[in-house]
Amino acid sequence: MTKQDFLEGKSFSLDGDYSKTTTYKYRGGSVEALEREYRMHNDIDNVLLSDSIYNIDKIGNKMIHLYTFLLGKKIVDKIRYEDMVEYISQGELV
Repeated sequence: MTKQDFLEGKSFSLDGDYSKTTTYKYRGGSVEALEREYRMHNDIDNVLLSDSIYNIDKIGNKMIHLYTFLLGKKIVDKIRYEDMVEYISQGELV
C-alpha cells in the first residue's frame, strides 16, 4: 500500500493479524486516527462496526507513528506502508 492509498482512507489488513474479518483504515479530520473495522464472517464486504484504536502522531513518507493510552500509560507504535495489505472487495474479484 502507498502513502496516498492510506490517506485516501482505503481499508487494509496487516501481516501477522490472523483475523480474516478485521481491517483498518485512516480517519482524517480534526483528530486523525486509525480505525479498526469488524466485518461479517459470511459477507466480508459488510462492515458491522468500527472503533478508533490509535491516535496518529505523525504521517511520514515510509510509516505512520501512532499512540494510545492503556491503564494510564502511553503506548507508542508505528506501521510501515509496505506492511499494509490493501483490502480488495469480494465484489471486485468477480
